[in-house]
Amino acid sequence: MEELNFDVNALANELGGYLEKLTNEQKFAYDQIIGAVSGNMGEFFLYSQGGCRKTFLWSTISCSIRSKGDIILNVVSSEIAALLLPNGRTAHSRFKISLTINEDSLCSIKQGSPLARLRSKAKLIIWDEAPMISKYCYETLDKCLRDILRCSDSYNAHLPFGGKVVVFGRDFRQILSVISRGSRQDIIQSSINSSYLWHNCKVLKLTKNMRLSLGENNNIQELRNFAK
Repeated sequence: MEELNFDVNALANELGGYLEKLTNEQKFAYDQIIGAVSGNMGEFFLYSQGGCRKTFLWSTISCSIRSKGDIILNVVSSEIAALLLPNGRTAHSRFKISLTINEDSLCSIKQGSPLARLRSKAKLIIWDEAPMISKYCYETLDKCLRDILRCSDSYNAHLPFGGKVVVFGRDFRQILSVISRGSRQDIIQSSINSSYLWHNCKVLKLTKNMRLSLGENNNIQELRNFAK
């Protein structure tokens, strides 16, 4: 009920304004993701540095999905970032992922439970701040969705997440997964792009930094240096 408690008519009216403000890069990413949702297949990683309005794109996609009366689950790896997304939650909370995780971990979601039905009905999952946590979190979700969807008409055993469309996002130049007393190799090995899921992931990029175009003349060079 919480994920369907939206005024679809108001969202449909808002969507037009969102789409008008998309840059060419954002519009391409939007079309790719919405097209995958329509085909019920696809896995994406949106590579974007700070200032490229990735959160705005998430809001536009959320508005589009919800304006049709469908469910989208917005999750992030950190609690603060969850406040930026409509109905945002931490991934650990939404998917019942253990804080102590390894390659054999499973989500604490039972087949046929309300949480399982919610994930089955969701048209899209957006997972922001993806590089911040261990790849085992994503692999745990993969195993969970395959288990939940195996009796569903949309289940596809040959696709990651059982065919459910999942979009990851963030910038690898920011905070990576923290491994206690871990070496450089340990940190890289725990990253999402070291997972078996990465091979099926289509990478989309946002490169236009909107902060640089909005800055004052006296601090535009400072912003440009920070972006680099």
